[in-house]
Amino acid sequence: MRTLISDWQMPRPGRNCTACTRAFEADEVFAARLYETPGGYERRDYCQSCTPAAEPGLVGAWKARRTAPTTKSAAPFDREVIYRFFLRLEGDERPAQVQFRFLLALLLWRKKVLKFMRAVTVADREQWEFGAAGAEETHRVVHPELDEAELERLSGQLEQLLTGGPDVLELPAVVEERADG
Repeated sequence: MRTLISDWQMPRPGRNCTACTRAFEADEVFAARLYETPGGYERRDYCQSCTPAAEPGLVGAWKARRTAPTTKSAAPFDREVIYRFFLRLEGDERPAQVQFRFLLALLLWRKKVLKFMRAVTVADREQWEFGAAGAEETHRVVHPELDEAELERLSGQLEQLLTGGPDVLELPAVVEERADG
């Protein structure tokens, strides 16, 4: 399997279903698949009526929603705050925090705060190594197995974090424990 290069970017969502080519409506939920191909990474999106074919090279699968066009600008993304929250979760072995830290790592990777370096296996657990952009820090993040309900819960937590800041996030044990230390 190829390794991800440090400047790789997540392919953007498509506007149409890969199988039937129907355009996605605003707020429509669709299935997204990421494949590793000889030419690089390729994203394919499928409407709920079409079932993605089982193809080799599948790297990841998730549900996404076509965003409705908006006239107001999005709230600014504070990379530093999210990165500090990511660091505060380091070493926390509780499943919910491990899962949420993985989600934060993916977000920070997409925003180019972290750079994916490699995947390693430690004690029978897959971990992803990320380098902090502009620094020599390396962070290992456990790659958790997430089902659809867990992904939905984590997405809600991430949305809460992005709209209200880490102080209103419903993970009080993490915030209280880390604030003292």
